[in-house]
Amino acid sequence: MHRLPFVVLVLLVLTASTTIAGPPDVQTIVQRMKAALEPERSNTRDIVMVTRTGGESVQWTARQARKKLGDGKRMLTVLLAPTDVKGFALLTWERRDKDADAQWLYLPFLRRVREILPVATFESFLGTDFTTSDLGFINLRHRKFSLLAEEKLGNEQTYKIQEVLDDPRYYSRIVTWVAANSMLPLRRDYYDVGNTLWKTEVYEDVKSIDGVPTPLHIRMEDKQTGASTELQVSNVRYDAEIPDSLFDPQRLPEVAKQPF
Repeated sequence: MHRLPFVVLVLLVLTASTTIAGPPDVQTIVQRMKAALEPERSNTRDIVMVTRTGGESVQWTARQARKKLGDGKRMLTVLLAPTDVKGFALLTWERRDKDADAQWLYLPFLRRVREILPVATFESFLGTDFTTSDLGFINLRHRKFSLLAEEKLGNEQTYKIQEVLDDPRYYSRIVTWVAANSMLPLRRDYYDVGNTLWKTEVYEDVKSIDGVPTPLHIRMEDKQTGASTELQVSNVRYDAEIPDSLFDPQRLPEVAKQPF
C-alpha cells in the first residue's frame, strides 16, 4: 500500500510529460522538410514541364542532376526539347558559406553563360509559373519562420509554417503545410507584396525510390491569372555516378550539347 502513491506519481509525471511534449520547434521542422525534399544523395531525373494558359499549353522536357560537393549542393537542369529551347541549361549552387545561392543560365542561341543577378532569380523561367529561384533549392535564409498550427490537409496531419521574407520585393510571405510523417511539403502558398495570395505549389504522387520518398508531380498554380505549370518527374536514380566537373559553370556549353 505504501508503494501505490509512488506508482501513481510516476504515472502522473509520465502523463504530464506526454502532454507537455509538443511539436518540434519551427527551425527543426523546416530543416527536416528541406532535408526530406532535397536528400544529399546524388541523383538524376527526367522532367516533363507543361504550362497551361487559357486553352493553350506548352511542353518542355529536361534532364536534371543533383549532387552535394565540398562547397555546397549543386543542381543542373538541361532542356532537351522542343528544338527552340534545346540546350538551355540552368545551374544552381547552394553555397555552404555564403548568404545567397548562385545561379547561371546558358543560352545556346547566344553561345554564352551568364550569372543570374539575385534580383533576376525571381523572374519567370521561360514564361512558366516557376521562377528560376523556385526551380532551385528551398531557401531557409533571410526570413523568419513561425508555426501557425497543427492541422489536417486532406488526410495528412501537417505542421502549418509561415515564413516572412526579410526582403519582400517579390514574395511577402510563404505558408507551407509539412506532412508530419514524411516531413515533405504538401502545399506552399506564395503571397505577393500586397499580401494577396498569388501562387500555390502542390506536391503530389509521392513514391519511395531507393528508400527515399520522392514527389513525382509538382504543380504551381497562379491564383490571380488562372495559369498553371506542372512538373512530372520520372526515371529518378539515387546514388548515381555524376562527375563533379558537370557542375562547372564554364562547362555548361559542353554539357548542354550532351547532357550527362
